[in-house]
Amino acid sequence: QRPGPWIELLGEAVDEHELETGGTQTPVEHFMEWLAEWGREVRRRQRGLLLATAHRAKGLEFDHVAVLDGGWREANRGEDADASRRLYYVAMTRARKTLALMRFSGEGRDVSRRSRSLAPPMVGDERAIYRSADAPSFARPHPLPPVLEREAGALRRKPTALPPATPGLRARHQRLEMKDVDLGFAGRRNARDPLHRTIAELAPNDPLTLRPHGDRWALFNHANMRVGRLAKSFACPPGQHSAKVLAIVGWSRERSEPQYKDSVQCDSWEVVVPEVRFVTDDA
Repeated sequence: QRPGPWIELLGEAVDEHELETGGTQTPVEHFMEWLAEWGREVRRRQRGLLLATAHRAKGLEFDHVAVLDGGWREANRGEDADASRRLYYVAMTRARKTLALMRFSGEGRDVSRRSRSLAPPMVGDERAIYRSADAPSFARPHPLPPVLEREAGALRRKPTALPPATPGLRARHQRLEMKDVDLGFAGRRNARDPLHRTIAELAPNDPLTLRPHGDRWALFNHANMRVGRLAKSFACPPGQHSAKVLAIVGWSRERSEPQYKDSVQCDSWEVVVPEVRFVTDDA
């Protein structure tokens, strides 16, 4: 196959397996089990910037963590008064090297009626550095960061205005999952249909066109041939959008749900899974 992110990842797995086993022969079944476990570990690796809730981050650790402010006092029904404090502690303790606690400054509990500033204390090497910028008017500050501000290791600095948002921030990239695509699209064509060859010619990162087709969104290649479609439940936000091939996944009659097997006309086929880029009109 042509070079691509999945081929490179598989090559990385083979190299790592060779180091672990010293190059000795391994039964195929053992290697497949090892590869599945290695793949799960790779999925947990953090690359780039991850935006997640504190609940989602439980059990995970990162070298650098920034905890945002606002909404921490919105306790769920049935939780005690200290629930938000415990959750905030969970978020703080995800950091291994540096921790940034973003807070809306100012006294008083009602921050919706007047302007506030955003002051992130960068906690590292036993000291905190504060900066600030304009905060949205809907923010409700968490009570813990002001307490930390009074610690001897905190250094207060003058507010620093943030630069204007770059146009690139208007774009949102979404890697679709199997549930987001029509898994049986190519399977409803017989094995001799040219669609299968067209999909086989695709490779990761090849450009795709995404546009409405019937009751859902469809994927087209550079020759304007339909190579897949998305699930009916998937909705594209308004604005400009484009797509590229994220992966080509093998599927089969055996793996299909029973209610769809009657419409399948071949034993196995390939499914195009895209990465979609949305550009909204809002800054």
